[in-house]
Amino acid sequence: MTKAEATGGTEHAAGPCRSLEMISDTRATHDQDSDTPTSVVDLLERLERLARSGEDMSLDSVLQTAGHRFSGPLFLIPGLIVVSPLSGIPLVPSFIGLAVALICVQLIFQRRQLWFPAGMRSAALKADRVLRTIRFLKKPARYLDRATRPRLTWMTQGFAVRIAAVICLLAAISMPLLEILPFSATLAGAVISLFGLSLTTRDGLLMVFALFFFGGLTALGLTLLTG
Repeated sequence: MTKAEATGGTEHAAGPCRSLEMISDTRATHDQDSDTPTSVVDLLERLERLARSGEDMSLDSVLQTAGHRFSGPLFLIPGLIVVSPLSGIPLVPSFIGLAVALICVQLIFQRRQLWFPAGMRSAALKADRVLRTIRFLKKPARYLDRATRPRLTWMTQGFAVRIAAVICLLAAISMPLLEILPFSATLAGAVISLFGLSLTTRDGLLMVFALFFFGGLTALGLTLLTG
């Protein structure tokens, strides 16, 4: 089975690695950068424009859409994919988990250039699937945008970003195991989405909620495993 088949009908759309700056070094500039998505609807509309132009969603197009404040949208986009019906496609959660894990590791070690294997960068979700997923997500996205706003912003920058990356890494590496049960990887996707949303909207209160949500899921999982 090819990578394209494994991700539920994908195509090759190669793109170069993009140089990415760390949030803690450039947050003052990024806050004023109109190219950076600051809401879920804004993010979805950018992806929708790309899909309507006929461009499939590859990792390169995700980097292009994410703008300069890369950590938030780069967690939010794959997280939203996993909480959407696309998570029911065989191997999609595993592929997303691997991609998020690579992002997290490189963010934790403060790499200034994001690297993916050529085979991962060339895999892309077809534009028609992306459009259907965006239509599914738009209504809850509007609610999320009303509920979130910049607050406790110190929780969404600097060292807090690396803590979020560590937690998202743990959630990402669990996806291949969770995929054994259909749609169970959605829980891991929800964790990643919450952290991505808090970083994208600079909502520190949501970051605190995401930490408690992850802690609750971890405690529940340990209780089930130990009986």
